Amino acid sequence: MKKLITILALTALLSACGNSETTKTADTPTTETTSATETVSAEAKTTKYTTYSGESFSFSYPDHWKSVDTSQMNAAVKAAFSDQSTSSQFADNINFTIESSPSGSINPEEFANNVVDYYTQNGESIGISNYKKVSYTNKPYKEYNAGVLEGNYTHTSGTDIVLVQYMIPTNSELYTMTITSSKDSYNQDTVNEIINSLSISAPLEQTAGSTVAESTAANFFNDLTPFITDNTAVLDQASYDFIAGNSDLFPASTADLRKKAKGLVDSKVTTRHLNKNVANYYEDFVSVSGQVIQVEEDNSLGSTFSIVLVMDDNGNYVTALYPATTGDLLDGDYATVIGAPIANYSFQNVGGGFTNSTLIGASLVIAE
Repeated sequence: MKKLITILALTALLSACGNSETTKTADTPTTETTSATETVSAEAKTTKYTTYSGESFSFSYPDHWKSVDTSQMNAAVKAAFSDQSTSSQFADNINFTIESSPSGSINPEEFANNVVDYYTQNGESIGISNYKKVSYTNKPYKEYNAGVLEGNYTHTSGTDIVLVQYMIPTNSELYTMTITSSKDSYNQDTVNEIINSLSISAPLEQTAGSTVAESTAANFFNDLTPFITDNTAVLDQASYDFIAGNSDLFPASTADLRKKAKGLVDSKVTTRHLNKNVANYYEDFVSVSGQVIQVEEDNSLGSTFSIVLVMDDNGNYVTALYPATTGDLLDGDYATVIGAPIANYSFQNVGGGFTNSTLIGASLVIAE
């Protein structure tokens, strides 16, 4: 099973991109570089901006920047623009994401700390080397909690980069504006202009201790299904509606909810049925037991979630996406997965071939 890269990390892939249209000239005189650096501030003051309006949001960006094709990215990436006008190997850029927040947390610093942990521990795998947190600043969006995380890293070309992320969490979603610049071209006035231009027209809810919206669990599975299946599957509307209608079971965190989840299982459905046509079981709970081939946990979305690959006694595989920790469960253990089937997909195995698996939105992962 491929390593899960979370949404915030995937947006960093765009932030870590180079200039696709131009290359750096190796023998550019140092004096020219110094001169260009000295003019950054002056240029920022005369920069013209244009406004991008998306569904429920808008923001301004330098009008000479070009739109980036986001069609191959996760649906959470709503817009992206980059500066292709320079001769540098790195293109300054901006992207804006809207993703589900399964934790319901409205603490932006909590999300920022999780991002710092992720970049520090896993940055090398996504082109972010030597990431260092510079600062975190509370910056409310209107009356809502929000904050700005600033960090530095080294691009694969050797360019020093400044990464700024403005995070606005609500009870059900996280809005993130990511602005990335080379250290030489970075200008605080430009960053402030872009951040201050952000406007969100969708209704926002930040209520500490409130019940997370019913659709949050469904949004969680909807957002992560394309990542786990390498963009080969999406959450069907029937699955979305079924999960949203049983959102209290993802995860089943109390004895009563665990009993309820187990009671919904159709014991007649096996992995053979799922392999034949998973669409027949979008509105069912299934139970699959077997050896744990791989278990991963991630907390970069604000709370811990897990991905567990299980092989049953017939040699068939299921991949459990579980919005909670699996506790002491480890590779090689035996476990039972209970949840709603989402999609069939294939992943590349160590032998170079492909292995078929059924993705399950897990309500319970029980170590045997």
